[in-house]
Amino acid sequence: MTWNFSSHGFRFEWDLEKDSARLTNGSGVIWNGSLLPSFYLKPSTGENRFVKAHASNISLADDGGKLQLEWEGVASGQLVIAPAESGLHFRECSVTWKDAPPKIISAYYGASQPPIAPRRDEPFWPDWQAGGVCVPSAKGDPPQSFFRFWDLGRANMALGSFGPSGTPYAAAFPRPIYAAALGGANGWVAVGPGKIPDGALFLKVVAGASCLHMLHREDLWGAPDGSDRVWLEPLRLTWADSAWEAYRRHFGTFHHEPESNHHLKSSWNSWSEYRQGIYENERLIKTATETTHPEIFTFDQGWETGDSTGLIHTERFPNFQADLDLVRSCGMEVGLWQAVGWIHDPAAVGLGPEDLLCSPDGVPCLTNWLCSPFLEGRYALDPSSEKTRTFIREKTRRLVLELGAKLLKLDFGYGMPALESAAPRDPALRGEMLAATLYRLMSEAAREANPDISLQGWGLSPLQRPAFNLIAMDDLGDCGVHEDQGHRHWSVWAALLGDQGMPILASSGYDWEQDGEVILDTAIVGCPGSILAMQDAHGQAPVRGLAKRRAIHRWFRRTVTWKPLWLNSEIGSLVHQPLVKCWGRLEPSPKGDVLTALALRDGSDKLIDRSDIKNLNWSGRWAIISQTPEDIFTSSEIACIPLDEGTLHFPFQTPPHQVIAVTATSETHEAISLSPEGILTLNSANRSEFFDGFLIKR
Repeated sequence: MTWNFSSHGFRFEWDLEKDSARLTNGSGVIWNGSLLPSFYLKPSTGENRFVKAHASNISLADDGGKLQLEWEGVASGQLVIAPAESGLHFRECSVTWKDAPPKIISAYYGASQPPIAPRRDEPFWPDWQAGGVCVPSAKGDPPQSFFRFWDLGRANMALGSFGPSGTPYAAAFPRPIYAAALGGANGWVAVGPGKIPDGALFLKVVAGASCLHMLHREDLWGAPDGSDRVWLEPLRLTWADSAWEAYRRHFGTFHHEPESNHHLKSSWNSWSEYRQGIYENERLIKTATETTHPEIFTFDQGWETGDSTGLIHTERFPNFQADLDLVRSCGMEVGLWQAVGWIHDPAAVGLGPEDLLCSPDGVPCLTNWLCSPFLEGRYALDPSSEKTRTFIREKTRRLVLELGAKLLKLDFGYGMPALESAAPRDPALRGEMLAATLYRLMSEAAREANPDISLQGWGLSPLQRPAFNLIAMDDLGDCGVHEDQGHRHWSVWAALLGDQGMPILASSGYDWEQDGEVILDTAIVGCPGSILAMQDAHGQAPVRGLAKRRAIHRWFRRTVTWKPLWLNSEIGSLVHQPLVKCWGRLEPSPKGDVLTALALRDGSDKLIDRSDIKNLNWSGRWAIISQTPEDIFTSSEIACIPLDEGTLHFPFQTPPHQVIAVTATSETHEAISLSPEGILTLNSANRSEFFDGFLIKR
C-alpha cells in the first residue's frame, strides 16, 4: 500500500492506506501531508458534511496507474496518477454520487478531519506540513513572497482571480499563478492544477498547515446537471532545491511555444497623469515621442465614458480622434486600456441585470480593485449571457477596427466578486473559469479583427497563454514607496516567463528618482513600458531620467526566450526575500547559452564568480546589452548604459573599431585606448544630462 519513486535527488513516498505522503532528500523531510481529494458538501438532506476519499483496488506500477476511491458512502470514483520527470501528476479525478447529488461547497487537496473537530462549521483542517510557504509577491510595500509557517495565521491566499488586489496577495502581476510552493531549507514543492479549475483557487493556511482549496459554493448557486463529475489534471506536484526552480519546473510541465517578438515594443502609458486628473493628451504624446521615441502610446483608464463601455469620453477628450491620429503621425501605435470583467454603466450599452453577476436574490453585484464595499463599485459582467458575449465581441472589434488599437491592455480580471457574493448563471463558467472566459472572449474577438494585435495581461501561469501574448510587470503601485526594491523583487519572478518564451513589458513605477533601478533590470527582463508622468505637481520630467528611458527604448533586447544568470542575486528563501543584484540574460544559440545582457550594481561585485563575466570591473551601475545575437564579449555592437557617474573596465583582445557617446541629438566618437591587459575604460562622469550611453562597435 506504499507507492514511491525518486527523481532529481528527491524521494516521494505515499502510504495509500493512511493517505500519508512525504517528500524527502538526503537532508531530511521537505513536505508531508495527505493527497487524496476531499469535499465539504451540502447534502440534499441534513447538515453540511466533510468527506475524505479512501483508496481501494489500487492498481499502480512504476509508471503510475489508478486508484479506486470511496467517500464514506457518499460517492465512489477513480484517481489516475503518474510520476513525471520532477514530480507527480494527477491526470484525472472522477466522482459518481451514490444518492441524490450533493452540492459541493469546497474541494480540497491536503485536508483531513482530525479526531476532535476544531470548528463545528468547518470540521476539517489543512494537513500539509512544511517549513514555510512561497506565493510570489503575496504581500506588498515592501514586497514579500516567502513566509514562515507561523507568519500567516489563518489566511486564504488567492492564487487566481479572486481576492483583493492588495495584501495578502499583490497587484495584477504576478497573478494568476494557479500554484503555490511549500518547503524550506531542504527543498521545495510547487503544487497546483494542470487545468484552469472550475472553483476559485486558494492556498488555505491555518496555524502552520496548508492545503489547496477550490471554492465552489454550489450551496448558493446550485450544482451542474448530472450526477457524475470529472476533473482533468486537478493537481501537479513539482519539486526542486529552491522555490524558484520548483515553479520553473511546474510551469515547464505545460506545453508552450514561444510567442512572436513582434509584441516587444517600447511603450508610454498615460496612467500616471490620468490618475492625477491630468488629461492633456496632445502634450503627453508629443513630449513622449520627442524625448524617448516609444513605439506604442497607451491610453489608460479614463479614456471611456465609463469603464469598459468602449465609448470615447468626449467631454473629457473632445479631440480624442485627433489624439489617435497624432499618435500614428508620430510613428507610434495605439494602445487602449480595458477592464475585462467590469462595466460602469451597463444600461448605457444595453445591458440589464440578466447580463450581470447578481447576488443570490438577483440584485446586480458591485466590485472594485480591493473587493471592498466601502469603495466605489463597478458592475461585473456575466459571460453566461449571449447579450454580454455579443457586447464584448462587438466592442472589442470596434476598438481594433474603428479606433485602430494595436495593443489592448486587459485589466481587472483579478477584481472579481467573491463566490459568496455572485456567480455566473452557467455553472461551467464559475470559479477561475469566469475571468479566463472573459479574457478569451476579448482576445478571440481582437485576433479576429487583427491577428497580429498585442494582448497585454498579467501573471506567470502558462494556463493563461490562450488569451495573452505579452505579460506586463504592472506599475509597482502595490510596492508603495519601495518601487526600486519592488521591481528588483518582481524581476526574479518575471524571469520565469523567459523560460516560457513569453514577451515581458517591464513597466516602470511612478517615481523618477527610483527609475534607474527599474531601467537596470529592464535591460535583462524585457522591453520598457513607461508609466511615468511627464508633468505633475512636482514639475516636469527630469532630463537625465528621460535620457536613460530613451537609452533603454533604443537598445533593449528584442528576443523572447532566455534564462537568468543570477550571479550574486537572491532568488528567495525563508531567510532572504527575492532581490536581483548583479545578474545577466542568457539566450540559446547553436553554440549554447550566450550572455546577451548584464546588469551591474556597485558595492556587490566582490560576491560574484568573476569567471562568469570575464573579470569585468566597474563603479556605479551599468546595463550592458548586446545589439546582435552574440554575447556581450564577442558582439559587433554593444550598448553600455550608465545609471550613475562611474567607470566600466571592459576586456577586449583587440581594440574596438568605434566607441560612440550617444545623446538625444548627436553621436560623438570617443578616443580608443586599451591598457596593456586589453582593458577598455568607459567613464560616464561629467557627461551632458542628455547623455544616453556608449555604443561600442567592433
